[in-house]
Amino acid sequence: MSNPTKNPFWDFSVSAYRVDGVADACLRLQDRHGVDVNLFFYFCWLGRIGDSALELAEVTAAQEATADWRDQVVRPLREVRRHMKSGYPGMDAAAVESLRTEVKRIELQCERQQQDFLYTLTPNAKETAELSVMAAARADRNVRQYLRSIGAMLEPADESDCEAILAGCFGAGPAAAE
Repeated sequence: MSNPTKNPFWDFSVSAYRVDGVADACLRLQDRHGVDVNLFFYFCWLGRIGDSALELAEVTAAQEATADWRDQVVRPLREVRRHMKSGYPGMDAAAVESLRTEVKRIELQCERQQQDFLYTLTPNAKETAELSVMAAARADRNVRQYLRSIGAMLEPADESDCEAILAGCFGAGPAAAE
């Protein structure tokens, strides 16, 4: 996977993730439905920079392009990190936490690799993003296509989480990343 020097998609994602409530909403959707947060943000970002919403084939292509990396690298690291959270009896707690912090750092680097690769799939990305109602509608449609493609059956709480993430992506916070 490539590593572009400048990646506005990564900047967008980091900024949106820092908006109050977005990180928790992302983690809940990830845990309940197996949502790939990188893809969720990618489809939101494409809504902001694109001229039209994505078709199911485009959503599926992005999923397939990153599935092996996500399944063989990112998810196993996440599981290791989560397993280490409660510590291990008989082992030095500080040493385990230090190692867990290092695993978290590597996991984040792997997430960045995935986003860098996704960014290379959009060679004609516009330099500026749109914060219009139309852009938000495109992002929402992209996300809905993605959620349908993974078979996510959303409950009202999940809908609220999607709305929180979309609001974070189209609020004042993420705009600063552009």
